[in-house]
Amino acid sequence: MDNSKIFNDVYPDLLSRVKPMDLSQKLSILGIQKQGPLFIFDFFNHQLVFDGDDFFDATGADLTPAVKVVLCTYILMCPEQELKSDGKLVTFREFSNAGPLFSIFTENTAKIIQTSFSNQVEALRHKCLKFGGTILANQSYDLSVRFRALPKIPIILNFNDADKLMPANAGFLYRDTAATYLDLQCLTITCTYLTGLLIRN
Repeated sequence: MDNSKIFNDVYPDLLSRVKPMDLSQKLSILGIQKQGPLFIFDFFNHQLVFDGDDFFDATGADLTPAVKVVLCTYILMCPEQELKSDGKLVTFREFSNAGPLFSIFTENTAKIIQTSFSNQVEALRHKCLKFGGTILANQSYDLSVRFRALPKIPIILNFNDADKLMPANAGFLYRDTAATYLDLQCLTITCTYLTGLLIRN
């Protein structure tokens, strides 16, 4: 099935629901900025813009339908007030009803990172820094990096390299409040998008 067609099909409906909304009332809740008539979203250290009619990249580059769906969903699922998080981190599998999507999530994210960066920790570190990752001190992993998919959606990538006994292993963690801001499909897209960034030449 062509996922891009699915996102192309659902995006117009989502956009039609976003357009009438007053995003000025949601700036602090969503962590977005307003510059004149424009609303600015930080997406993996990159500025994406909503002008009231559509979403676009601040540099003029095209946005995929999947990313536009994520941005619409982020707005539409906005809670009534800013959520207080105790900082608890969870795997994708720990979110309610994530089971059916977990194998797809893993195939499109962690397994690709494991295969692509086995015995290449420094290459992975370099890529992470390139896309706005913050290196964390965590002695349990060879590399632990925090990204910001969206202002309220931090993602942590933990990676252990292959050794004589074990193959490389990668895993992603979300804040426990992430599923309040995005549905499971969109959370999957964020990590799939990040994985694509990291393996891009």
